[in-house]
Amino acid sequence: MSHVSSHSAHGQSPLRTVQVLGGGSAGSSAHVRSLAAGLVARGVRVTVCAPSEAERAYGFGDVGAHHLAVPRRSDPAS
Repeated sequence: MSHVSSHSAHGQSPLRTVQVLGGGSAGSSAHVRSLAAGLVARGVRVTVCAPSEAERAYGFGDVGAHHLAVPRRSDPAS
């Protein structure tokens, strides 16, 4: 197993990623939470854009990701 680090040898800032859920089924939300946890553990800054109810149900923030609330895909505002 190799160690993955998001820090550059040249002092650059850590890697960042954005995961987007437009409504998300239970399977995709759980998968994004798992990905976020693994990336955060490796020093990557993770933002999950998902409806507020997905954050309440899956706790992306609980694994160290930043949650940005977005409307559900079916919401006319989206």
